[in-house]
This record gives sequence, C-alpha cells and structure tokens, in this order.
Amino acid sequence: MFTNVRIKVLQFLRKNAKVIFLVVCIWAVVFLVNLFLKNYKPKMDLQTTYEPHTSVMDDTKKVPQKVSNQVEEMLDTYMKYVLEGNVESAYEMLSEECKENSFENKKDAFTTYILNKVGGAKRYVIQDYSNKGNTYIYQVKYTDDFLATGLTNTTYSFTEEKIVFKKQKDGTLNMAVGSFVDYEEIHNVAENQYLKVEVQAVQKFYSYEMYTVKMTNRSDDTVVIADGQEDNEIFLTLESKDVRSAMNVTNLVLKPGESTMQKMQFQKFYDNEDEAVSLTFGSVRVMEQYSGTENVSEEVRQAEIQNAVAKFSVNIPIKDKH
Repeated sequence: MFTNVRIKVLQFLRKNAKVIFLVVCIWAVVFLVNLFLKNYKPKMDLQTTYEPHTSVMDDTKKVPQKVSNQVEEMLDTYMKYVLEGNVESAYEMLSEECKENSFENKKDAFTTYILNKVGGAKRYVIQDYSNKGNTYIYQVKYTDDFLATGLTNTTYSFTEEKIVFKKQKDGTLNMAVGSFVDYEEIHNVAENQYLKVEVQAVQKFYSYEMYTVKMTNRSDDTVVIADGQEDNEIFLTLESKDVRSAMNVTNLVLKPGESTMQKMQFQKFYDNEDEAVSLTFGSVRVMEQYSGTENVSEEVRQAEIQNAVAKFSVNIPIKDKH
C-alpha cells in the first residue's frame, strides 16, 4: 500500500513538475520581496521650494549671506525671548527708533503688541519679503501647528508681522517690529498771512507714512483745512504725480490764533520707488462765519463759503532740501 502511494506521488510530481516549479518560484520571490521591504529604510529627502532669504516681491533679490546669517541669529534670540515670555529682553533688542515710533518708549505697549501678535504660538517661520538698499523686510508667521514650509495644499492658522532689519555703517543690524521702517526729520514750512504749516517729520511704516504737521491760524477768523465738504482737502503727491488722500483726518478747523499738531497718515508702501515729494492742503477756507457741518443746511453752508475771506491751497515740499 505504501509503495502504491509513493508511485502515485511520483507520477503526480512528474506530471505537474512545471506548475510546481512555477509556484515555488513565485513563493520565493514574494518571500524575498517581503523580507527586503521589511528591512529597507529609505532616506526621506524633503522636497521644498522654500528659500527664506529670497525676496517675495522680487525673486532676483537675495539677502547677502553675511546679512542673512546675522538676521537668523537675531531672530533666533528674539523669538526665544518672545516664546519664553521674556518680553523685557525681547524689547531691548529693538532699535531706539522702533521703541519710540512703534511703542512711544513704553514696554507695556510692546507687551500688549506681543500678546496680540504672537499669543500662544510655539513655532515661527521667516521669509524675506522685500529689500530696499540696506533695509531688509522679513515676514514672520507664528503658529501652534506644524508648518509644512514650501508644500502646497496645506491649511493652518497663523498670525504674522513684518520685522525690519537695517544695516548700519559699522555692519551691525538694527531690528524693528510693528512694520516700522524709518524716521526722518523734515521741518519744511509754508506760510501766508492766514496760515503757517510746518511738516516736522515722517514715520515710515511698511504700508503707510505718518507725517507730523504743526498748523497755526494767524488770522482773526476761522481757518477750515478739512471738514469733508470739499475734494482734495489734504493729500500727498508722489514723484509720478499720483496722489494719496489722508486716511485719518476728517475734520481740521482752527479757531482764530489757534495752533495744533496733527499726525496725518497716507498709504505708501516703503518698497514702492515712487517717493513722496509734497504735502498739500488743497482747499483752505478762511471763514468770517462758520457754522460747521452738522445739522447745517446746504444753503447756509454755500452762503458761508461764498462769503469766505479767502480761499487758497498750501503746498509743502517734503523731499530732503539737500
């Protein structure tokens, strides 16, 4: 009986030798592939287009290596202070101009700014945004989530700000936050028998300029510089002849003999090469009788304008006189 079984097995093997051989080969291949994959540990190379020191506004402009190294060192230190809650040390890293113009030399104002801007963020990523001369403007994003930098189709919540680095003559960098870039003294004056106007200084932020202007009414009548009733009451003229209206002045009326100081804001991006050249009060009215604009009929308003002592415009150059 055993002999018959052996004979039948041998006959089966001879008859199906090719099929059996193929099955064994397939099994061997599958076994070897599984063994290889189990022990294979590929090196993962991050594919990214992230270039933190290449300008977003002009990708032909790159921050010099020496400067980019300084920027990274300063940001690492600053962010370490900020994220650890060491606000005082972070504040001391700012330039004196930034402390004065962004925060009026008040540490509490800086603390409030940090709380609003950074909050509870634990991570940050930097990107060179724009470069102009020796000024390098970086965009900094803060987040609690992992930043898949350079990858597309990634959604995460964040806050951001622009941090500015200005290279000094000795090669060091001054750092400013709150989008503050520069401060310049001007002290240009225009005057006549009715009104004296002095543009004292300009604070330059990334997306706007803020002019400090002193105005004095020299007359015995009311001087109306702006009340929203005339076109082009206060505007900034650029080299291209483009004009920008004041963003924050809606009512500016001087009583007889009155002097006042006003900060006037105009939209003007710092990296826009179209520089500002003059500030203009385009519709000044010297009024013997002025009833204001609230609850005043158009008939009364027009009659007062018609009886104005004088109407004129004032143009004050703001370019460097040198």
